[in-house]
Amino acid sequence: MSEEKDDFNDSAVEEYKQNIQDLYSEVKIWHKGMVFREEYIDMYEEYAVPYKIAELYIYKDDAFLCKIKPVGAHIIAADGRADIIGKRDKLSLVFFKELSANMETHDHETGINRHALYEGYKDAGWYVFWGKRKISLLSGENFLRATEEVSGYKHL
Repeated sequence: MSEEKDDFNDSAVEEYKQNIQDLYSEVKIWHKGMVFREEYIDMYEEYAVPYKIAELYIYKDDAFLCKIKPVGAHIIAADGRADIIGKRDKLSLVFFKELSANMETHDHETGINRHALYEGYKDAGWYVFWGKRKISLLSGENFLRATEEVSGYKHL
């Protein structure tokens, strides 16, 4: 009986899981005073073996604000995605490695040109996707704004 060699990209999943944990660590610093709960879910992606990953629930004074739900490591035009989901709305958080948010085109006269797929791309990291190609590098201020948008709560 021969063993099949799987061609799944486990290194991409491991990197994604680490990026998610780094994101959660930052969020816990930015939202001091909030209550956090992690709940593990099963993740199924087309190009990866199934794996477990945590969702992060965020509460203020026992009231649910939002959760961060990992979506996957294998995302078109990004290197990972998680959604921030509240009672009122949902926004996407996308992870970009350097230059992965750029599109290359070949110009026969001048060579290769790079064009940003998104407005606001600066460097590798997590970004809030505000829609219509507009993104912002994730920071405490941007995450607070995103939390307020999805939860409906103001002045967190």
